[in-house]
Amino acid sequence: MKLSVRQKTNIRHFVYYLVNGTLDFELIEKTFGDNYHDNLKSSPELFYNTACVYINQEIKLSPNWPDTKKLGEFICQLHKDKLETNYFEKWETVFDAEKPDYSSDFKNFTKWFIDSKTVSGIEYGDYVGNGASFVEQCFAIWSNVVILDNNQVINTNHAIERVEQYIKSYFVQGYIDNLEQWECELHMQ
Repeated sequence: MKLSVRQKTNIRHFVYYLVNGTLDFELIEKTFGDNYHDNLKSSPELFYNTACVYINQEIKLSPNWPDTKKLGEFICQLHKDKLETNYFEKWETVFDAEKPDYSSDFKNFTKWFIDSKTVSGIEYGDYVGNGASFVEQCFAIWSNVVILDNNQVINTNHAIERVEQYIKSYFVQGYIDNLEQWECELHMQ
């Protein structure tokens, strides 16, 4: 089973808003000032933990759209090291990826993305530094390619390999990927 168009749409928009700093623009501007992208690039835990809250909400609530205000509040509180436990449910702030399920698969992909050394000399800070559209495309490819069986991704390595193709084509001059159009589609529900 493939992810639904709604799920693919939510993933790409969440990641785009996370990287460009518009989850809650006013709050992020007030909290980070002009340093949001520098903080996001140098603190991958901001990216990872916010992605965990996003996927936990996605799985539990199946929203039509990511709760960008609450996710913006989360990344700002995380940055200030002042998570208000009364603002977030315990299930929202589960960061481990130990269960054999889609939520853990998404978290593991996010960890891979942060730790990826697909191209020598290029890493997470470069990914974020190249903008929201680049990161959005990586997550869109993953979400388009993954296949679920019993709520688990059954083609993890293949999905990652497809994202690696895109990363190489973006950063390695002359490298041509063999991605198909459907793999790169940016869904909009």
